Amino acid sequence: MNYDIAVVGSINMDVVAKCGKYPKYGETTFAHSVEMLPGGKGSNQAVSAARLGKRTCFIGAVGKDSAGDQLINNFRDKNVDVTHLIRKEKFGTGTFVAIIDQSGENTMVGSKGANEALTAQDIERAFGAIEAKILLIQMETSTDSILTAMKIAKQKGMFVILDPAPADGIVPEAFQYADLTLPNAQETERITGIKVTDEESAQQAAQKIKTLGVPNVIVKMGSQGCLVCQNGRSTLVDSLKVKALDTVGAGDCYAGAIADALVDSDDLVAAAKFATVAAGIKVSRTGGQNAIPTLQEVENYRMANSL
Repeated sequence: MNYDIAVVGSINMDVVAKCGKYPKYGETTFAHSVEMLPGGKGSNQAVSAARLGKRTCFIGAVGKDSAGDQLINNFRDKNVDVTHLIRKEKFGTGTFVAIIDQSGENTMVGSKGANEALTAQDIERAFGAIEAKILLIQMETSTDSILTAMKIAKQKGMFVILDPAPADGIVPEAFQYADLTLPNAQETERITGIKVTDEESAQQAAQKIKTLGVPNVIVKMGSQGCLVCQNGRSTLVDSLKVKALDTVGAGDCYAGAIADALVDSDDLVAAAKFATVAAGIKVSRTGGQNAIPTLQEVENYRMANSL
């Protein structure tokens, strides 16, 4: 089967609590609302890629439980192909709890569940049945699944985009198989030891990441924008000035949008500008994956604001 983008990664049921303030250690705080929403970095990125118009398949694992049923149905509703999604007998679906405060920032804790049970053999079977231009992958599944997917993708001639997240899951060996990596400031510091505070420090960190074997790097700096390093050139792309209501999944929306743009062009700066708009629209809304914009919404925003 042929796709534009294959996403290998995590899929979770997120329990999202919105609070006026983040609770202190040992404190009980009432939430304004508590929702159960589809999540996981891989899941969010696949939905982003599909909502922005590209043929997308997801390779990952859920448990044989009600949460798994709901997540599969959600993918189908959002036009993500689930042919290669695996159901694990002995593992529950990954579950995370997110607390969002009044600033829109989120803090999360959870269990990987079936995500950690994704094996190299699962990946080999899936890749034996697909062709895709781009592999988009993160670090929330088993190390074997991550490395196997990246190695096979390189053998198949796919462009490999590595989102090295979360920081605690970073696998250093993976960078040598990536064509592009998209670390945020925290992840960049974990990878390089360099604290990113401005364009100069981002440039230093990007050059250090390149020594790991990655030819292209985008260092995401939040409100300061992102530094795009491609073909020996570095370009600062400004952030979108919006009121953030919910930052959950913003980086995933960005990654999915980067992949979408690179299906049609190898211009990484243009891709970063496109992804910045998509992620900016996402954080200005609430609603989990339903807040991810469509291609038409991104194009309308860019036209209205001459971006």
